[in-house]
Amino acid sequence: MNYYLVSFYRYVALGIIGLLFAVNPAAAQSVQSSKPPPPILDVPEINEKISTLICVDCDQPFGFDGHKELNNDVLKESIYLAELRKAMYWQDIRHQFESKAHFDNCDFDNAIAYIDELLEQVGEYADEALKAKENDDTSKLESFVRKAFFSIGQILHAVQDFYAHSNYIEMKVKTASNIDEIPVIRPWTMEGKNIISDLQKGGLISGFVFWGFPQECPDSTLSHSELAKDSESTRSGRIKLSHLENFSQYRIALNLARKASTDLILFAMNNWPILKSISGPYVVFDTMVDRRGL
Repeated sequence: MNYYLVSFYRYVALGIIGLLFAVNPAAAQSVQSSKPPPPILDVPEINEKISTLICVDCDQPFGFDGHKELNNDVLKESIYLAELRKAMYWQDIRHQFESKAHFDNCDFDNAIAYIDELLEQVGEYADEALKAKENDDTSKLESFVRKAFFSIGQILHAVQDFYAHSNYIEMKVKTASNIDEIPVIRPWTMEGKNIISDLQKGGLISGFVFWGFPQECPDSTLSHSELAKDSESTRSGRIKLSHLENFSQYRIALNLARKASTDLILFAMNNWPILKSISGPYVVFDTMVDRRGL
């Protein structure tokens, strides 16, 4: 979508929100300071500090550390990995106001349905790519594989936001004796969906985002800025836990988000081998991406 059209829609949406809050000035006053700046379209260069590199069906997934011999230029030039990373950042622009895209506003059911919808898209694009390969149609093959990777990037953003935007970490660190005891939740699986459903009954919430809809949280739920763990500088992210080797809640969320993201990529590549055969076995993804403001 054209950048200026995206900006137009964004400001129209903010204008509508402003009219809604005009009915309730007190609510407007309480959230005005957390109004996010306009996100930018630029996708940053691959950064070893926030990026993870895995190899599909290699001996084991790995990060950048200890594997610098891999030609990073190959990753930077991959049109397919570029689509995946672009989608992760563009979610904060194209779907900034949709709670389901970020596990915001306690909208867990719609977030899970959204992931299912995107996975279905990946499958459809992979099927079309396979047909294009059989027909020796290089242009369509490339196009459909790129679309599949874009959808995977959108899912990755949502999966990581579950850990960064909900109180899952806060619920689990209370009883864990080490960080490896905290389970990785995979919301694209039936097991993961059931776990999230059970956790909701036990008090699972995600931060209230005034500019996101729908808003499904109970009254007085913590705000996005109070609960988010997208970085070590956020209020919740910087909390360090002495009984867990002084790990910060951000680091714990980051660890789980990376594991879940790796599992998702392996799931997608194994379910639709055409993606790996065209893009290659190496995948790099970023973690804890949020440019909507805290």
